[in-house]
Amino acid sequence: MATIKLTDAVVKRLRLPQGVPQAIYWDAETSGFGVVVGKTSKTFVANGWVAGTGRKKRIAIGQAGEPGPNGALWSVTLARKQARVHLGQMSAGAAPKQLRRSTGEANGPTLRDAYEAHLDRLRKKQRAEATIETLEKGLPKYLSDWMDRPIADLTGEVLATVHERIKAQAKARSHANPANPKGGAVANRVIAQVSACWSTLNKRLSGALGTWNPAKSVEKDSLKPKRTRLSDVALPDWYARVQTMRNPIQRDGLVFALFTGLRSEDVRTTRFEHVDFEARTLRLPDPKGGEGRAFTIPLCDTALAIIERRKRENGNELLIAEGGGDNGYVFPGLDAAGEVGPIADLRQQVHEGAKHTRFPAEDVHTLRRTYESVAHEAGVSELDLHVLTNHSYASHNVNATYISQHLDHLARCQAAIEGALWSRIKPKATTQKAAKKAVKRQGRHLRAVP
Repeated sequence: MATIKLTDAVVKRLRLPQGVPQAIYWDAETSGFGVVVGKTSKTFVANGWVAGTGRKKRIAIGQAGEPGPNGALWSVTLARKQARVHLGQMSAGAAPKQLRRSTGEANGPTLRDAYEAHLDRLRKKQRAEATIETLEKGLPKYLSDWMDRPIADLTGEVLATVHERIKAQAKARSHANPANPKGGAVANRVIAQVSACWSTLNKRLSGALGTWNPAKSVEKDSLKPKRTRLSDVALPDWYARVQTMRNPIQRDGLVFALFTGLRSEDVRTTRFEHVDFEARTLRLPDPKGGEGRAFTIPLCDTALAIIERRKRENGNELLIAEGGGDNGYVFPGLDAAGEVGPIADLRQQVHEGAKHTRFPAEDVHTLRRTYESVAHEAGVSELDLHVLTNHSYASHNVNATYISQHLDHLARCQAAIEGALWSRIKPKATTQKAAKKAVKRQGRHLRAVP
């Protein structure tokens, strides 16, 4: 945040630095007065302490070169004068919302008001932290120049422009579906976030925003889901490549992901305290969808053996200081500060000059699709798969809401999936093992015959 003497000529020359969503330049003449430079606009602001609250507030004054309430274009001189009024009122204890109403600088609540209202709703509903973080990282970044402007001014035309701008500035992602437009998923998500924020605020205001949500005017891209999975012939090669990884925690994490079908976040944050070794189950207390979607799955032999190995060997693998530990994480890692937490990435990072890739190339969601595909081929029902993978199903089938599978039944499903996976990874060894079991069963049968 630079401090410079603001003039109309200086403001006109200000540019947004590369790689940041917005930049703030404070005035050297009037403390608390500045200009926020976004991707498409420059907004004058006043920032000061509100007496009696112990809190600092920022108020948007107006956009440089745009008409103000009295029709005059906002210049540095005019904005600085208005900033002094605001700062004086704040020092007397007036809150920003009171200022907006008294000065007429904004027509009602802002997009930030809607954003904060929706964040509050998500937290009260105990939505997953990943959902909340996605909103926090998305809306303020892509609509930085709109956050402190009236939400009533946010039209469908404006949002359509934002949607196209996000796609135009997006970088190509190697793991994205090539059939989809670049940046289409992010653009769609941001518009959906605006829609959710608008609806939440409108509900709080008893419909004062009107009956038409501007986000509904945007024609979002029709995206094709990524259907890639590891084929039967590719599984042995994938497994062999995973075994060459340097980090045994990552190796075990990827194999665990394949044999449970869990999402990356759920695998990385698995804790020993949620494992019932006697019952052979794993509790997922805060999965996608929040605490209300918590569920328990049975563990197959392969998954349970991995957890037991991690419990024995994590301390040695982390090479942490004496008295330390894995903090209860099955797949722990060290952050930049040397603190122990869930491992950041189950795949190995590879640097080849300026190129940055991951090994193996297949991500955890590809393993999840492989798990589900193999389970289907092994005869596991769709309803059982919904439970094992924490997918919503009640809206598709009313009967499903009446069915509660016993853990013993789900354990048999997991065992069937485990066997089907190993038969593809190590077909010869699995065939020999099955033959030995058949011989043993036949021997027991012959001994039982009188």
